[in-house]
Amino acid sequence: MLHLLSTFGLAAGLATADIDSTELRREALMSALQRGGYTILLRHARTDRTVQENPGYIPAKRTDQRNLNDDGVRDARLMGVVFKKFRIPVGEILSSPMFRTRETAEYAVGAPTDAMPLRSFPPTPEQAALVAIAPTAGTNRVLVTHHFVIEKHVPGIKPGDVGESEAAVVRPTSEGKVELVGRITLADWQALAAEAPKTAEATHAMPAGHGAPKPSTPVVVPDTPAGRLAKAYVRAFNTGDVGQMRTFIETFLVANANRSTDERVQTFTKTFTDFGPLSVTEIHASEGNEVTLGVATKQGPFRLTVKASPDQAGRAASITLAGTQGGHS
Repeated sequence: MLHLLSTFGLAAGLATADIDSTELRREALMSALQRGGYTILLRHARTDRTVQENPGYIPAKRTDQRNLNDDGVRDARLMGVVFKKFRIPVGEILSSPMFRTRETAEYAVGAPTDAMPLRSFPPTPEQAALVAIAPTAGTNRVLVTHHFVIEKHVPGIKPGDVGESEAAVVRPTSEGKVELVGRITLADWQALAAEAPKTAEATHAMPAGHGAPKPSTPVVVPDTPAGRLAKAYVRAFNTGDVGQMRTFIETFLVANANRSTDERVQTFTKTFTDFGPLSVTEIHASEGNEVTLGVATKQGPFRLTVKASPDQAGRAASITLAGTQGGHS
């Protein structure tokens, strides 16, 4: 079996930006998006900052552009987990023609249509008009763009407010402009991916070529010593953050004389790369000190087994991820 003696950092412990309390956040914002009627202005995911470009310029060669790094790819995939988990109905998907914006859209919600105004700098009236278009009833628009577009057209957003992998959610006004409804920080994506949705009445309308997920009832993990450790593990694992997993290892796992914390962290890094975020689909077995969960991964269905230590309260003796046929890939 593949031993994942890895990490934890509760979603509640993730850093959040200083955001106006009148804005919708996290689950409240997801609940609003489920009804449709909003535009999600998404800044592309994290990139290789060693490459610099002039705003508005579009290098012909991919190698001359600033592209997504590994963290950015992971962030964009995590966005996709959130869109599917909360079944957010998505209609129009537009992106700047840069590779980093198009790929962020593809990982998060599906293939976009290139929109040159989303790369234009300085801003143009066409750009403002594009941002202010009302979504088709019952859906949300996703516009993957750059910080200068968001900062120019969203009231209340200042330079530096929206980082890479983050978003501002707006709705059209009667004056032909938009107003800010909420923001999604990187920490929000991570926390939302780890939480079970409390509202899921809308259908997530995926673009052509992507099957919409079937409606489902969130799986309730048993409130047992092993169940609580399993929930903490999944929350930590789904952040994809090495620091969060190191904290989990040091706080919630029994020490292993044969494996150092660094070795356990290396196992986590490889496992997250191979399997991506975990989504709990069912409960296979549960006793007080042991629980086995069915989990969906990008490699297919697996089983996550958590055994609580009988000697050290609040710590796991082992955490394993195994294929449903008894092996792992």
